[in-house]
Amino acid sequence: MTEERPEFPQRIFLDSSVLQTMLRYDEYLYDGGSINANDQIHRDPSGIVKLESLKAIVEVGDRAPFQLALSRNSFAEVSRSGISAYLRWAYDVLDHWNICLEESGPPAPNDEALRALDSGEVGYLGAGDRALIRDAILFECDTFLTMENKLPKNRVHLRKSVGLWVETPEMVWNRVHPWAALLR
Repeated sequence: MTEERPEFPQRIFLDSSVLQTMLRYDEYLYDGGSINANDQIHRDPSGIVKLESLKAIVEVGDRAPFQLALSRNSFAEVSRSGISAYLRWAYDVLDHWNICLEESGPPAPNDEALRALDSGEVGYLGAGDRALIRDAILFECDTFLTMENKLPKNRVHLRKSVGLWVETPEMVWNRVHPWAALLR
């Protein structure tokens, strides 16, 4: 089976793992800071590649037509962390998302995708992931960005079932990269 080539992402739902990463590595992502050789990012065999890809996405993000989405379920996960800086960062991203919603108008729910999500066709999803993917569908996102390794393994099936690409920063960067020179 061949995987269809995903279109350029427009509306990207940020998993809480991405929000945490953006906060934790803000100096690296935004100001060119360095990563300590003993940093926890090295525990993930793809950690540095994902972080470098996220940095590249951030660099073109000012000119790219990305809309970055969050939901109440996102904030529930952030609140459970008990980290006030994390919550403040989530509110900053929410401000951007609210502006996007004002400009584009309210999203129209994709009933077919929601039925597929509820049908058990994607029964391998845990309750937290299911809730966030539901939110991404409700907000008409085309991409669900995560730092996790397990969830994106089902990206082709999720795309067919619910119409959403679930991808790591590296996967999204591979979609954006061909246009990056035009966006810088």
